[in-house]
Parts: sequence; structure tokens; C-alpha cells
Amino acid sequence: MNKKLIYEDLTYKVIGSLFEVYNRLGFGYKEKVYQEALAKELQQVGLKFKRESHSSIRYKGYRVGSNFYDFLIESKIVL
Repeated sequence: MNKKLIYEDLTYKVIGSLFEVYNRLGFGYKEKVYQEALAKELQQVGLKFKRESHSSIRYKGYRVGSNFYDFLIESKIVL
């Protein structure tokens, strides 16, 4: 079975940004450090994003919960 990414180009840019941050910083820092570095990297590659946003979960018109996202990239990819 051949699987295809929905937002292939965007996905590769995001993954590339994540690898760039990891390759430069390595491991062992607090999450906030990686978030800051990723925000800088996403800006550098020209991606639009929102940080630390909330989203409602709806079921048949009723709000049944919410989600918290560290990043919402191009209104398409959630981290």
C-alpha cells in the first residue's frame, strides 16, 4: 500500500526545521528552549504559525472538550 502525505511539501519543511533545531542544540534542554528555537527556525524558513493555541472539540454542535497545541503551522499541521 502506497501512503501519501496530505501536505507533503509543508510536512518536509516542518520535519527539516525540527531536525535543524535538534542537530544544533542536541538533547538535554527544557521544552521551552526547543520551542523558542523551533519558532525561530520556522520563521527563518518562512512558515506562518501560532504558538500555544487552544482549539475546541465539537460533536454535533456541542463543545465536548478542548486541545492545546504548542504550534499550529500554516493552519494545517499541529505539534
